[in-house]
Amino acid sequence: MEKVLVVPNDVLQQYIPIEQFFKHDKELISNIIQNNYSFMNRDVAEYNYKFKQIIPYVLVCRSNNYFLLLQRKPKQTEKRLHNKLSLGIGGHINSEVSNDSGNIIIDGLKKELNEEVYLEEPYQLEFIGILNDNSVDVGKVHLGLVYMIRTENIFFEVLEKNKMTAKWVNSNELTHCYSQLESWSQILHDQLISEMRDDINNVNG
Repeated sequence: MEKVLVVPNDVLQQYIPIEQFFKHDKELISNIIQNNYSFMNRDVAEYNYKFKQIIPYVLVCRSNNYFLLLQRKPKQTEKRLHNKLSLGIGGHINSEVSNDSGNIIIDGLKKELNEEVYLEEPYQLEFIGILNDNSVDVGKVHLGLVYMIRTENIFFEVLEKNKMTAKWVNSNELTHCYSQLESWSQILHDQLISEMRDDINNVNG
């Protein structure tokens, strides 16, 4: 039975504001997670509101204006996200993660990334913020640690072809499929990508 990394809600809540996506205190929260985590059976954790399951959530951005857009197929484990569009690669950190680097979040991120998508190096990986959306059931038991990969390489390959498809889209195209985006991707579109798009338009204008 799969065991996933969780952190007690009462350890986190004093540091989490009402904003659904925020950048301040992200390193502090990351450290709190690494010092207070345990593993819980996933089928129990999905409905235990006293804990947050920690999800590394990685956006892939090319040339500051193109994003890797994924569509989850029905074979994905999380039934509540089937057929949704997503800007994030990621998933649960399970008890099989090695923690070789001393940062179990990064080790979990790399494990998930290496299983799902191949990206040509070099690229830059940056920790950009925290996602917390208690407005939907799936969000009440998950906390997203948001990272961005910045690359200039157009080539990628989906490795779990039975679970997802992917393509590059520019930030303007995202507005046309907004209603199909999962809630975390909608939040990041509104609070991060729109700002990036405005910056690009101001430079070009």
